[in-house]
Amino acid sequence: MAAADENEQVPPNGQLASHGQVLAHGQVLPHGRSRYALVLGLIALAGPLGINMYVPAFPVIAADLHVSAESIQLSLMSFLAALAIGQNVYGPLSDRFGRKLALYLGIALFVIASVGVCFSSTVEHLIVWRFFQGLGTCAAMAIPRAIVRDLYTGHAAAKLLSLVILVGSVGPLLAPLGGTGLVMLFGWRSIFWALAAIGVVMLLMTIFLVPETLPPERRNRGMDALRGYGALLRDKEFMFMALMVGCGQATFFAYLTGSPFVFMEIYGLRPWEYSLVIAVGAAAFTGAAQFSSPLMKRIRPERLLNICVMGTSLITIFIFVLGLAGLDGPWILLVAVLLIFCALGIMMPVGTVVALHPHGGSAGSAAALIGTAGFGVGAIASALVTAFANGTEMPMLATMVVCALLSSAAAEFALRSHRKAA
Repeated sequence: MAAADENEQVPPNGQLASHGQVLAHGQVLPHGRSRYALVLGLIALAGPLGINMYVPAFPVIAADLHVSAESIQLSLMSFLAALAIGQNVYGPLSDRFGRKLALYLGIALFVIASVGVCFSSTVEHLIVWRFFQGLGTCAAMAIPRAIVRDLYTGHAAAKLLSLVILVGSVGPLLAPLGGTGLVMLFGWRSIFWALAAIGVVMLLMTIFLVPETLPPERRNRGMDALRGYGALLRDKEFMFMALMVGCGQATFFAYLTGSPFVFMEIYGLRPWEYSLVIAVGAAAFTGAAQFSSPLMKRIRPERLLNICVMGTSLITIFIFVLGLAGLDGPWILLVAVLLIFCALGIMMPVGTVVALHPHGGSAGSAAALIGTAGFGVGAIASALVTAFANGTEMPMLATMVVCALLSSAAAEFALRSHRKAA
C-alpha cells in the first residue's frame, strides 16, 4: 500500500486518528465505532432516500404530469448528474473550512430543493429541482467518508465504513415501501415533503452530534485545495481505483433506472412487490458489506477486489446472454442481481478504503472524486438505459455489462500500479 502523506500522523493499527479522546484542537470525541456509524449512517441516508423513495412512484408521477415514464427517468438522471458535479465542490470546501460547514450547506440545500419538488407542476420543474436536490445530497454522501478517513485507517476504516453502510441500509430497505405507502395515502408529492422533514432532522444531527474531525491546523490553505486536486488527478493508481468503484456503482444505477419498467411493465409486478425487490437487493448489498473488514484481514485487498469485479462481470454477461436467448425471467434476474449486489457490497468499501489511505491530507477531495466517478458514470449509464429503451429488458442488461467490464478494466490498471508501488 502506498505510503501516507509525510505531514500526516497515520493512526497505528487502525486506531483513532486522535490517539485518544481529544483531537488536536481540543474537540472531545466519544469512544466507540457504533456512535460514529449511527450518526454518519443516518446522515448519509439522504442519498439512498433521495434515490429509492420515489422510484416505485414513477408511473404515478408520469400520469399526474401527463408525460411518459422515460421522461420521469430523466429526473433520476439529473439527480445522479448533480451528485457527480457537487461532490467536487463539497470535497475541497470541507478540506479548506472543515467538515461541518460543508454538511450545513449541503443539507440545507437538500431541504429547500425537496420543498421545491413538491410544488413542481411540469416534468421540467421536477428535473430541475431534482438536480438541486442532488447537489445538496452530495455533502451528506461525501463528507461522512472523509470523516471516516479522519478517524481511522486500514481494516478499522473498512469496518467503520461497513457499519455506516449497515445503518444507511435502512434507506434502501424501507424507502421503496415507505414511498409506496405515502403515494397510496397522500399522493407522490408527500414523498418529497417527507424528505424535507428528514433533511431538517439530519441538519439538527449535524449541529449537535457530529464532531469537527478536521482541526484548523490540518486544513488546506488558499490554493492548497486545488493543488491537492491536481495531485489526485495525476495519481494514476487513485484515479483507476476511483473508476473501479465508480463503474461498479454505475452497474447498480443502470439496474435502478431500468428495473421499474422491467419488473412492473414487463413482468407485471405491482408497486409494493417491486418495492420488496429493491429492499431485498439492498439487504444483499448491506449484508455483504459487513464482511469487507474480516475479509481484508484474511485476503490481500487487491486479490479481494479482483474477485469481486470479475464475479460482477461474469454474472452480468450471464444474464445478458440469457436475455438474448429469451430464457430470463423475474426470478433469474433477481437471483443474479442479488449476487451482483453481494460483490459490490464487498468491493465498494474495500476499494474506497484502499483509495483513500494514502490521501489523508486531502480526504475530502479524494472522497469527492470517488463519488464523482460513481455518480458521473451512473448518470451516463442511466441516460443510456433511457435513450435505448425499446420495450425490453436488454438496454438495462447491456448497460450493466458495459459498466461491470469497465470496472474490471479499471481494477486491472489500478491493482497493477498498486503492486508496483508495493
